[in-house]
Amino acid sequence: MKVGDLIRFCYVNGHVQDINNKKGLYLGERPLKRIDGKTINNFAVLLFGEDTERLCDARLKHHIEVISESR
Repeated sequence: MKVGDLIRFCYVNGHVQDINNKKGLYLGERPLKRIDGKTINNFAVLLFGEDTERLCDARLKHHIEVISESR
């Protein structure tokens, strides 16, 4: 997955109904470094119809399908 790819979240589960089957753009990795030095792996997406990017836990990546790759 590359920055700018058109993506779609597949069905994740009933607790995250707001992203199930939604399409958007993959914006890239957004790791967070905690004060204790531990790095939390995250990534960002911009879903269609939303004004702000969403920060997602890296474990959600296996629920993403790339629809169209950026060039």
